[in-house]
Amino acid sequence: TLIQDQGAILVDTGTPASFDEYRRRFAALQLAPQDLRLIVITHGHTDHFCYAAELRKFTGASVLCHPLAAPALRSGQYPPVQPRNELGESVRRMIAGKTPQARQSLEPDLLVDDAFDLAFYGVRGKIFATPGHSPCSLSVLLDSGEAIVGDLVVSSPFTGQATLAYFADDPPRLFDSVRHLLQSAHTFYCGHGGPFSAAEVTAALAAG
Repeated sequence: TLIQDQGAILVDTGTPASFDEYRRRFAALQLAPQDLRLIVITHGHTDHFCYAAELRKFTGASVLCHPLAAPALRSGQYPPVQPRNELGESVRRMIAGKTPQARQSLEPDLLVDDAFDLAFYGVRGKIFATPGHSPCSLSVLLDSGEAIVGDLVVSSPFTGQATLAYFADDPPRLFDSVRHLLQSAHTFYCGHGGPFSAAEVTAALAAG
């Protein structure tokens, strides 16, 4: 997710793409590569930081993650996940043997495990630790009421509806993190599916 305010930051980098593809996308957005100042990695699952090393080299942007995500960035390996329900078990079977690996290992520039103001990067908002899906999960909450939450909330691959993360190392903390964001956020942008309204996320929270 690209956030453009007075400055520009990128939240997660997705799976690998060619430099030509990045050049095309930057050009379409009328964004010079050097204008991207920060890459935020929401958590240490490789589908969220593949190509981060190459993108940092391309743009010169700093890479930020939670301290507990740093080992995954350094190894480039997808860590074990913990299904919290039957949906999670189904998805784990679906992705078995298909999880990506990062092309290059990466040493992050910034480690954040508490509230972090993005004003220095020209963005009106903050980064918060939102554990539950993983112990290293971060979310970006903009002053506008928009939240970029990684996999804290996702789309069900079977119904398309909002659901809380079906992989969770700590389900009670997952629920608490979502409740915390719902106090300020009206729209949730997710790594898989969405965006979802606060009403949709509230319904997903109630459904468990």
